[in-house]
Amino acid sequence: MKTDWNLIREVLNAAIDTCEGLERAGYAEEHRSQTVQVNGQQVSVQDFMISAWTLPENARYEVIRARHEKNLDLPYVPESARILTAVAAACAELVGADDAPPAELYMRGMINWYQNHFDPNVQRALSSAP
Repeated sequence: MKTDWNLIREVLNAAIDTCEGLERAGYAEEHRSQTVQVNGQQVSVQDFMISAWTLPENARYEVIRARHEKNLDLPYVPESARILTAVAAACAELVGADDAPPAELYMRGMINWYQNHFDPNVQRALSSAP
């Protein structure tokens, strides 16, 4: 099973950059009604926000449909997909958690665990598989 990890990395980085930009711009709930003209129409910040989380939902369903059309349906959720989902959920809890985020040591421990425990040991196990 092949995966385009560069595309995944690019999409995640684009979303992270967007969220970071929101924070730098000082976005707060009271800004939802602010509007900007786009192609001759007034569009609210809230419209952009809703699109920012529904776009990936729609993209997910488009990927599912395209996989189905190519007869590449998933019989189960791959382990790598479960890792990405779980890590993304944990990272989402850090948004707005201040410069000294709660459980930072745990998160850094998780980074260390992936890099220095999971990766080398699973690679070693797989390299010795028949």
